Amino acid sequence: MNEGERDRLRRAVERLINGQREALEAIEQALEESEDIEQGTLVDLQDILVGAYEDARSILDGSEGSES
Repeated sequence: MNEGERDRLRRAVERLINGQREALEAIEQALEESEDIEQGTLVDLQDILVGAYEDARSILDGSEGSES
């Protein structure tokens, strides 16, 4: 595995971990606000996790756009 592949893999894993952390924070906040997780919260969680997955896929496929 060359340096570029390792870097892409590292960034993809970091993005997935960050997405999971964001989702866990959203769950924690929803649970603190109420005992029931509302549909809007579930949509937010889905958006976070789908976005992280798609970002990681793009990184691994080498088709990511410019980074900020």
